[in-house]
Amino acid sequence: MKKLKYISMILTAGLLIMSCEKHEITFDARPVDNMALVQFHNQLPIPAGSANNFYKVELNGVDVTHGSRVTLNSWGSIPAELGRNYVTNPGLASIKLYQSANMVLKYEQTVTLQTGKQGLILYDLNQPPLVFTEPDNFISDRASYDTDTIEYVRFFNLMYERPGTQSNLKLQYQYQYVINPIYTLADAAAGIIPEGSKVGDPVPSPKTSAWINMGEPVGFGENTGWQLVPLKKASSGSSNSGTARVDYRIKVAEGGTVGTNMTADNLLICNDRATGDPVNGCPDYWVGTVGRRYYHFVGGHRAGGPPGVAVVQLTLK
Repeated sequence: MKKLKYISMILTAGLLIMSCEKHEITFDARPVDNMALVQFHNQLPIPAGSANNFYKVELNGVDVTHGSRVTLNSWGSIPAELGRNYVTNPGLASIKLYQSANMVLKYEQTVTLQTGKQGLILYDLNQPPLVFTEPDNFISDRASYDTDTIEYVRFFNLMYERPGTQSNLKLQYQYQYVINPIYTLADAAAGIIPEGSKVGDPVPSPKTSAWINMGEPVGFGENTGWQLVPLKKASSGSSNSGTARVDYRIKVAEGGTVGTNMTADNLLICNDRATGDPVNGCPDYWVGTVGRRYYHFVGGHRAGGPPGVAVVQLTLK
């Protein structure tokens, strides 16, 4: 029994020593310092529908959709998650897109990729994608002051005139925001808060800004670069998640004809994607979040059949 006792003690001590040894925990990962980081943006002027979705996307022979678990839909982007990119080698890259559940090869092009982050805009089934770059890290956003906060928007012009014909119009993107949605500390200091109201209460008839140009006018395939857009939160304290509404519209800066593709005050005349009816200015609004960065893509056919024109928003970060 004593021998068994000593043997048991020796085995226990050995197990304790083994459990104290260092074990390196590793992950299935690789450095991306000298790699190309890619995001796909589908702005092909094709009506939305399951038959037109891409259920397989190959980048340099690799199926990035993982067997149709990720679908590149019309007007969609992949990866759609914040801060995600596909990783491949820089240089000449092959892209293949397979459409519908039958996996019909619909797109096959090559494109030169750089080191770092870049977006690939699909705009024509017979052309390589447009490539634009992004920095690996953005400069820190400006801090909030009272209710005055900001977001950043980058506007891309991918609008066609009609099927097979790119628009020759230069478009001016504009925004409008609510200036004073709630009473602020500055209002209290100025003594302009009416009796019965306090800081943080909504202003009964808030003022809106004038329509403001967001960057310079852009032609087909061009973008404005990152532009600062003010946000004025509609409530204060824990009830507000840092969001606010911003309205947008599009004017024609160059190439327009009154009554044909623009109004007398230069608002773009186009067929609305949702209804198919003509609209002036392609008006829309988006709820922005403080500090976020958004892509706004305008695409579709201004005239001549579906899909009509609309602006699609993608949250980058």
